[in-house]
Amino acid sequence: MVKTTSKGFTLIETLAATAIFCLLFFLLLPNVKDVLDNFKLQLAAQKMAQDIRTVQQQSISEGENYKVLFDVYRQDNYQITKGLSAKRVFLPKGVYLLWTNFPDNTLEFTPSGAPQQGGTVAIKNQHKRIYIIITVATGRVRISEAAPQ
Repeated sequence: MVKTTSKGFTLIETLAATAIFCLLFFLLLPNVKDVLDNFKLQLAAQKMAQDIRTVQQQSISEGENYKVLFDVYRQDNYQITKGLSAKRVFLPKGVYLLWTNFPDNTLEFTPSGAPQQGGTVAIKNQHKRIYIIITVATGRVRISEAAPQ
């Protein structure tokens, strides 16, 4: 009597495992995209806040006015200016500049490091908004998921 032992998987078992894997992959794929989109939004907010803090420090150390101009028309960039020189910073794809409440969409720091006016910049992706809030007088920059009061 010959005894046979199975050393592999049958075609049906392999197809069933592949079908389950594909089903799980396509169910989880939209969640991964949302996580990546939210990560890009958070990263853009942190970069913008850091750029604003850097501009504030440069205005103090150089004793000159610096400006951050928010392009709410194209919604994809902001410019850092000092006198006639400017540097344009683009937001990541899928992240948009929604609005600001600064006059002429311009944040200006004086040589003391204080902003001319406090205010908020709102950025968004398809599902979420984040606010970068600049406090008047002190120039404190913070990031919030809640709209300022």
